[in-house]
Amino acid sequence: MKLKTNVNLHIIKEKKFKTVQFLVRFRTKMSRETVAKRVIISNLWETSNAVLTTSQQFQKKLSSMYGASFTSSVSKKGDNHFLSIGMRVVHPKYIADDTVKDAISLIRQAIFMPLVDEIGFDAATFDREKKNLVHYLVSTREDKSYVASTKLAGLFFDDQDVATPSISNAVLLEKETRQSVYAYYQEMINTDAIDIIVLGDIDPDETKAITDAFSNFPFTDRQSLTSIFYEQANHHDVKLLTEKEEVNQSILQLAYRHTVQYGDQDYLSMQVLNGVLGGFSHAKLFTTVREKESLAYYANSRFDTFTGLLKISAGIDASDHDKALALIKAQVNAIVQGEISDNELAQTKSMLKNAYFLALDSPTNLIEQAYIKSLLPEHYLDMVDWLNKLDAVTKADVVELASKLRLQAVYFMEGDTLGD
Repeated sequence: MKLKTNVNLHIIKEKKFKTVQFLVRFRTKMSRETVAKRVIISNLWETSNAVLTTSQQFQKKLSSMYGASFTSSVSKKGDNHFLSIGMRVVHPKYIADDTVKDAISLIRQAIFMPLVDEIGFDAATFDREKKNLVHYLVSTREDKSYVASTKLAGLFFDDQDVATPSISNAVLLEKETRQSVYAYYQEMINTDAIDIIVLGDIDPDETKAITDAFSNFPFTDRQSLTSIFYEQANHHDVKLLTEKEEVNQSILQLAYRHTVQYGDQDYLSMQVLNGVLGGFSHAKLFTTVREKESLAYYANSRFDTFTGLLKISAGIDASDHDKALALIKAQVNAIVQGEISDNELAQTKSMLKNAYFLALDSPTNLIEQAYIKSLLPEHYLDMVDWLNKLDAVTKADVVELASKLRLQAVYFMEGDTLGD
């Protein structure tokens, strides 16, 4: 349902849960100029507002709502950045209070009644949250896998806006002030595309009440944001970067470019390709690089059909770099050469189906599926289509797709342990 131009409400009736779930998602283009502001806003949303001015008051309010949860988060997909509010409340039919009405009221407070003064966000609250965020972002330096992934993205993506982490970084965050973030906030409220999703056992009367409540939010029309897929302008030569770190376990990551987009004709073939390569415990990277040759503590792969990135990650000893790199490349080439057994193909499809059905028991996943369906209705696959297309994937399909992979970047975090 359109509340305003590019502000949409989606209500999903689902009887299997005893809760009602809310997602309010603000979407815009990923940008280094705004990402730190959005991260700070995310933290401020779940800390306080003009009605609940302290974190203690906020938590007390949630407790009074029978243990409701209120979270905010940032993420990215393709070249878009998401800023989201999520709420979960017990369905009103199980208790005496109208928790749905209270949840919508709290969401409205968070969005339209921030804790501000005449020049920006409340100084004490802003300074505390900024300090906490800077401390957290500095601490991510200790998460070596995260560091490696960030460095690999910087090598792979031509567009450094897309390469920037969805949580920003400490350098970008340090530049922001309570005035700059509030000025952006006022702009964001009126320009971001917005989707509101409500999922639960919702009857017609509740549907009307929810629709009426969100219709009264003071949203305004805004311009459309039609694209979400990131397409790299050009192939480039393989970029290599090696850096020494004081770690026992070295990290080797490879970035391949692929051409598959979410929901297109090769989408399920890509699922199978990744499963055979490194997505599961029976995959080639795991069984060959880790188990058979003992060249890795872990070895896996994952792919993104919104950016065209397939990433291979392995934890290795620094002295095994050349062997491990050659063996990883050999696993990709083995698929290109058609070295996929019937058992590998069948087991991969079985694992993909299991993961798919497990996800149906997650309200968060169902909301994300509904969100993608609203953004890309022509790409969305319902259960029947998804299963049929998966069953139809052949060895030849996987081989052909693997032949189109192009290695674009290799990042090596070389262990340089103190005392060595």
